[in-house]
Amino acid sequence: MHLTDERLNEYLDNETADKAGIEAHLHSCKKCAARLSDLQSLFADLDSLPDVELSANIAARFSPRPSLILQPPRWLTLTTTLQAAAALTALVVAAPFFSIMLSQIETPSFTTLLLQLQTRWTMFLNALSALAANPVEEFQLPITDYPLPIAELSALFIPLAVVSIFWVLGNGWLLRNQNR
Repeated sequence: MHLTDERLNEYLDNETADKAGIEAHLHSCKKCAARLSDLQSLFADLDSLPDVELSANIAARFSPRPSLILQPPRWLTLTTTLQAAAALTALVVAAPFFSIMLSQIETPSFTTLLLQLQTRWTMFLNALSALAANPVEEFQLPITDYPLPIAELSALFIPLAVVSIFWVLGNGWLLRNQNR
């Protein structure tokens, strides 16, 4: 097994803990010894190169300039603030209406919904088995009135309120950070 370039570089930089093991391998392996010799001559050539000073400051090209920081237009900041205020006002105004509406809505229990779903599924399967038994007859699914279960409005209001609050806080944080 040969030494990797990484281990040879560590040996040249005196950063290896297994210096004796590497030296023993180099004495027995001509290929690794030749690679070490090549690396030593490469580093010697690099050290012999003259130091060249750059004519231009390259770091200045990559450093941020204060003139490049874009500020949003004033009308955009005002519009976002007004949107946040309108959303917050809508939440405050709608809260009493939701509390009145919640007490008037009767929602079926979860067990009732599952029982209705099971009944409808059974009716559907019975209609399919009747079709399989008598394929000559015209197939007709049982038509029943399928009322959609009314979701509890508080279950909808709470996520709406949380999302609106995060939106207001997030926009305020973004606008505050842009002004710095």
